[in-house]
Amino acid sequence: MAKVGQEGLLDVVAEAAVIIGDWEHQVRINRAVIEQAARCLLIQQPSAGYENIDIEAASEAGIPVANAGPANSAAVAEHAIMLAIACLRHLPEALTEGEGGGWSQADWIDRDLPELGSRSVGILGLGSIGREVALRLRPFGCELLYSKRNRLEPADETALGVRYLDLESLLSQSEILVVCLPLTVETRGLLDRARLQRLPQGSVVINVARGDIMDYRALADLLRDGHLGGAGLDVYPVEPPPRGHELAGLPNTLLTPHYAGATQQAKRNILVNSIDNVNAVLRGEEPRFIVNEVRRKASAPSA
Repeated sequence: MAKVGQEGLLDVVAEAAVIIGDWEHQVRINRAVIEQAARCLLIQQPSAGYENIDIEAASEAGIPVANAGPANSAAVAEHAIMLAIACLRHLPEALTEGEGGGWSQADWIDRDLPELGSRSVGILGLGSIGREVALRLRPFGCELLYSKRNRLEPADETALGVRYLDLESLLSQSEILVVCLPLTVETRGLLDRARLQRLPQGSVVINVARGDIMDYRALADLLRDGHLGGAGLDVYPVEPPPRGHELAGLPNTLLTPHYAGATQQAKRNILVNSIDNVNAVLRGEEPRFIVNEVRRKASAPSA
């Protein structure tokens, strides 16, 4: 097994039966790399996101691409709900006042802060993370709305306690928006200024998906002018974001360092799922969690 950076990748992939992607997404498995990987049976990405891999080129070459499946879905869902509650309770400001002392109890009582159970929550993307969000929110008593490319079967909607809406309707009815979409050609820039403005006055935006799905400059403007009531963000277009970026210092906004899925259990799940997939293809079996539509190559190359 060889671990290489971008410059050395072309020199080693020609003999590789399996390529394991870079979990930090710094090393790109692009078309040039894939075209050299004639013996490759699987590209295994040890994370949920796989935008560092040229999916179209892999599909054309007949190479399946797999991610780690729902390995960190529970962890990310918990993080999203934590951010939502923190925004509803104005936690950034409360922490500052609590640590500084001398606060006015009456001022906090007069705010009439909402409870999570009284809010309508729109889940944008109902894959493994979105489902975990829905399952964890049901006991709170929220109205659970969702939008995704392919609507669920009625029985699945009932089991999750969710109601389907198209994207524009979802935005207009979501007092809390939780973004759980993968980053694709279709979702890049999906939540532009016009769509963010459709959210009700005072809504909270939670993004645990990818930063490039949302116009963060527009988000910052809508937070500053008070149209949005708060935001919890774990992902950014550039990571780490530069000092003094447009999201820093915004009112009632929590910024976490893209660690929602980095729990002890999630890391173990990612490792196990990735290793199991590699072993499967080397035994001539079907891997799981394939994200592109190709036929797997017949068998592992002979030694």
